[in-house]
Amino acid sequence: MATVVTVMDRPGFDQCTDNIVVVQPRRRRLLWVPRDLWCADLGARVNAAYRLGGHAQLLSSLRGLGVEVDHSICVPRDTAERALGRVTVTVPVAEPLHFWYPLSPQTRIQDGRKAVDFQPPSEELRGERLHQWIGARHSRDPGRATSDLDRIRRQQVLVRALLRSGQPLTGVLSDPEPPAISSSDALADLAKVRWWWTMAALDQVVDRRIDGQMVLELVDPRPRPPRWRRGLARVTTLLVGPGRTRGQ
Repeated sequence: MATVVTVMDRPGFDQCTDNIVVVQPRRRRLLWVPRDLWCADLGARVNAAYRLGGHAQLLSSLRGLGVEVDHSICVPRDTAERALGRVTVTVPVAEPLHFWYPLSPQTRIQDGRKAVDFQPPSEELRGERLHQWIGARHSRDPGRATSDLDRIRRQQVLVRALLRSGQPLTGVLSDPEPPAISSSDALADLAKVRWWWTMAALDQVVDRRIDGQMVLELVDPRPRPPRWRRGLARVTTLLVGPGRTRGQ
């Protein structure tokens, strides 16, 4: 069983999804899916799946990328912002980070920007600073490329800090605009999440231009074997040589 959680990038349910995270209880893992990942069967980025076909299309598109998902939860943008508005959390900062960010979280950077910075060893985040940590993607550092994967790494740091602090995003389910939930089993999956779970991303990607759009394309959609099996394969190769098995 696994559940995907998404957050809409604009008010309403007829928009694209900005954040896509798969809760995998059996693996005790949270798996981030880059929003710009190309889905060949959809003919669009994965962040358009819910807008184009609801829960069914979102689940189908993720399976087409090699991610098995049974249920989905889609959180409206305004609902997520109201929940985050009640949160204060401290995150570790390993190195100075310098970004350009829109004048407010719901405006476009093309319409105006401001400089934001995060300094080691940690930052206390609340209000707009929290949104800047989650969403900033335009680096001010010369020669430093930025991508959705950079944002994902900061989102993982934030989610772990929130889980570890024990601060639930209260009020999401009772919000005036509650999430769209495909099955009650999705909430059961969500209740199992712990701060010490592994956090990963579908990061085996390359930049591509498809149908005039800049997208990310998965290099190898086949799921990798668990780490213990990869370690066993390396040990076997050392003991019996490459291309051979113990029975040879």
